[in-house]
Amino acid sequence: MNLLMEILPNSGFQNMKAFLFRWAGVKVGKDVEIFQGVKVQGTGELELGNKVFVGHEALFMLNEGSKIIVEDEAIISSRAIVVTGFHPITPTGTRILSREGTTSQIVIGKGCSVLTACVILPGVSVGEMSIVAAGATVTKDVEPYTLVGGCPAKFIKNLR
Repeated sequence: MNLLMEILPNSGFQNMKAFLFRWAGVKVGKDVEIFQGVKVQGTGELELGNKVFVGHEALFMLNEGSKIIVEDEAIISSRAIVVTGFHPITPTGTRILSREGTTSQIVIGKGCSVLTACVILPGVSVGEMSIVAAGATVTKDVEPYTLVGGCPAKFIKNLR
């Protein structure tokens, strides 16, 4: 699926892209737009709600047993990264992939906008109608109707 996503055009073939995602085990809602180069890696679960937009080269990294839920009408912009786990790094431990790691669930709430080049880290929930500014790194939950930005992401503005 990832290879085919590299060659399909940005704004066309939406039904084919949704079919490929479903074929790969992703739950895909209605009227989802998926742009070129979107990648899903790992063996966790990914759910895309209705009318979700996923920009080009977005990356979903899913550890086994993890889950990412993108609720209805949410936007995941180009080159955003959503990652559900990590491997512990210690001064004495091994640093080889596929060793002991963590799992988590990430929820991107209804109507959220995760803008260009954001990183959403494990176990985070982004509340309904929130905006994560471009380039932000989200390390903890974002309240509904909130604008956050920076690295790590911090409160900027209440959107109500």
